[in-house]
Amino acid sequence: MSDKSTTATEQKGRRGFLRRGLIGLLGGLFTRKAMAQQQDLPPATGMKGDILHTHFRKGNPPVQPLDTMVLFERGDDNNDRAMTHEVLSLIHEEKGKNSYPWTVYASLETHHEVGDACVLCSRLHKYGPGWSSGLHSEVFNHGRMVALGVNVEMSNDFEGTEPTQVIGVNIQATHGKRPMQYGMQIHTMENGNYFEKALGLNGIGDVGIEMNGTYKVGINAQNNTIRVNEGTCIELDGKGAIRLRYKDGRIEFLNGDKCFGHLDVNGEDHAL
Repeated sequence: MSDKSTTATEQKGRRGFLRRGLIGLLGGLFTRKAMAQQQDLPPATGMKGDILHTHFRKGNPPVQPLDTMVLFERGDDNNDRAMTHEVLSLIHEEKGKNSYPWTVYASLETHHEVGDACVLCSRLHKYGPGWSSGLHSEVFNHGRMVALGVNVEMSNDFEGTEPTQVIGVNIQATHGKRPMQYGMQIHTMENGNYFEKALGLNGIGDVGIEMNGTYKVGINAQNNTIRVNEGTCIELDGKGAIRLRYKDGRIEFLNGDKCFGHLDVNGEDHAL
């Protein structure tokens, strides 16, 4: 064999050795990296049960015209042991101290001009006498700071001149042959639990409560007191010029800033 062919064979052998060594080195690095990543992963997710498809149907519920990507339907006729029957249940527990746990997140971006946009729609058809709710929220407070049953955060950055309404909560009486009792009700339960203040307006603005509707009685306090602080006026006309107030031991009648009459609350009792 010539020296030239011997040299080529030796070079080929060295290249094969280097290639095998490089492959082994890279393999070891990737293996160690994968093992390190595996150690950082949370415990494996436990899974059991049947595989669900995008359309899952149990029973024979009413068909609804829905253009949906995922549809779970359930129709029951339960008359046995009293218990809840869910279509979808989500159980979420967070024990960390620095976290933002959101069990359900829904986001919608829309540019439509005809139609209605809704991130979450709740619809209830009630036929029986049982207690029913279109949307139900329960909060069991066991810690300090803030607990809210429903939180609504609004913003408005529209810079146009067209009439625009941004409303936090909108309640409408839309259908039916009989009137409904309350648009909003706050009451005490049978166990005696209650709110210290049933309704709190803690912001700033032009008007606290505005009544543009037509009612036989605007406010019916019944057996409850209506109270204002000393120096606060009760306005008796639409412009706020004719006012009534208590200040410094006197009940004063004002026209603008001018007091045109007063009663001394420390004076003798006499007919007016």
